[in-house]
Amino acid sequence: MKINFPALFQTPLQKYNLFLIYGNDEEVFERTLLFLQKKFAATFESKTEEELRNTPQPKLFLFENSLPSLTLVSNVTDKVIPLLEHLKEGTYIFTSQKARAQSKLVTFFSGSTTSLAIAAYTAPLLSSEFEFLTQELNLPVSFQTNLFKAYQNDWKGLLSTLDKVRLFGDFREEEYSLFFQSSSVQDESGLLTRAFLSKNVKEALVGFSTVNKTELIPLLRSLSRSFQILLNLLFIKATGKAIPWTTLSPPIFFKEQPLYERALSQWQEKEVLHFLETLLTAEQDIKFSTLGFTALQRRLLHCLKS
Repeated sequence: MKINFPALFQTPLQKYNLFLIYGNDEEVFERTLLFLQKKFAATFESKTEEELRNTPQPKLFLFENSLPSLTLVSNVTDKVIPLLEHLKEGTYIFTSQKARAQSKLVTFFSGSTTSLAIAAYTAPLLSSEFEFLTQELNLPVSFQTNLFKAYQNDWKGLLSTLDKVRLFGDFREEEYSLFFQSSSVQDESGLLTRAFLSKNVKEALVGFSTVNKTELIPLLRSLSRSFQILLNLLFIKATGKAIPWTTLSPPIFFKEQPLYERALSQWQEKEVLHFLETLLTAEQDIKFSTLGFTALQRRLLHCLKS
């Protein structure tokens, strides 16, 4: 069977185990993959077309419980067609940005009762897609309406905002507008992270002035990731060994290395442990004790001054 992307949200998927996403819109590819992943409640196992060709199909035995699998095979060609009839177990998602409606690959999927071809061409945010993304959040109707209008042409912006809603928890009607303000917490090398690693109180105050209430938990988690890295570096430093900057996991990019080198000379292990504990407590208090922005700022800055 063959459908366009907008029809995906009204199509029963349980009778298909082979899916092909084709077309020329990368964002619609992402939207389709996200929908399928959530719908099947599974993570992707990625394979190449060559790996699929060389991997024997597993045999199931009587009374064997097999976990559902979702295999993603990207950038396939017509050469994959002879393999498809042998894929009886599991669910497979194939992608091809080169395939078009009349190609052999799409024709095969269109004529099969267990295969679904999905055309990924430019499409605005659909009301059915929005409902699917927000179904577990139980949002007020007025807030849903504003969210849909604000992000109808910004799918990634909607995902970012929904992530903040999930982290934030309960909120009052007068706080709705905060979720439509642009985020300043973009990455772990931002102003606030640099300020805290450098113990720069003035720079931290400037950074706090750009953060709104809905960004507090992402901010705390970003700081926590950075200081967990710093703690690991302190452990290595304590051994007297040279720090293997190029092979660290998670990696520290060469532009960030001077920042962490300065932090190693300014933070002690016990201070970092106390700060990480403060971050965890602050997140809990924001969610369950309505910790205010000013109180949070004062609590974190105190860790810089101690």
